[in-house]
Amino acid sequence: MNYSKATLAAAALALLSGQSLAADTTTTVTFDNGRGGWTGGNGTVIDTETSGNKHLRSVDETFGVHYTNNTNNNFLGDYTAHGTITLSVDVRIDKIDTSNVPDFFTSTPQVRSLVMDLRNTSFGNGGIFEYGAVILVLDNQLSSANNPEWQTFSVTFDPNQTELPAGWIGFGGGEDSNGDPILPAGATFADILSGVDEVSFSTFVPGEFYLQVFFDFSVDNFTITRNDTAACLPDLNGDGALDFFDISAFLTAFGNGDSGADFTGDGLFDFFDIAAFLSEFSAGCP
Repeated sequence: MNYSKATLAAAALALLSGQSLAADTTTTVTFDNGRGGWTGGNGTVIDTETSGNKHLRSVDETFGVHYTNNTNNNFLGDYTAHGTITLSVDVRIDKIDTSNVPDFFTSTPQVRSLVMDLRNTSFGNGGIFEYGAVILVLDNQLSSANNPEWQTFSVTFDPNQTELPAGWIGFGGGEDSNGDPILPAGATFADILSGVDEVSFSTFVPGEFYLQVFFDFSVDNFTITRNDTAACLPDLNGDGALDFFDISAFLTAFGNGDSGADFTGDGLFDFFDIAAFLSEFSAGCP
């Protein structure tokens, strides 16, 4: 059966009503109105700078600092429902050193890492592993010398990937033959991110061991941005809006037998692709 461009355009234009894609959804916890679900270890309080800026500050003799959120739903849930996820945090370090040791020892500056940990407790095994997780070391040179002023650390990733992206670490499935932590059996990167119920930023790298040192460590502006435009199939020209130009792009691709018009993925170009495109276009994008 043949379909003229005029016929296809008429059908698509009947659905067109200035649809647009949702803008990025961003949540930032600034600590101006409380902790927003973020907790820390011993010695962690909301502190106020002379400028009036409120932030979370940890002062303690400890093996490392950690900041965790498992109650603020803006940071939790199904990441795979979105095209990309961006997470970021601001860090300032006044001290990481051995000033906790007796006076006759020389106080030595220390270096630590900033580690982001996205956890899914449904992959816990009921034993030693309480959750499955995907982990990324954002920086491995944190110190009072390198970070005396506020610095933003950020990562953007596609939560729908199945393989671990370069640099990411799996956790919750024991260790491989090299002694490195791995994902739970059968779990993928996307599986873990389909149900994130705890987010953590810390100085703990899996498999590393630490001595107690003195921390004066501050964090601020925990932020998550959920971007949906990358996951919108009918936005064929990628401009963030569903309009005539996407219809035109579909018509051109369909007429040329281009894979971009194969909306059913069966390798054919027929009525079912048209129906699938019109359905996606009519539904709009999240």
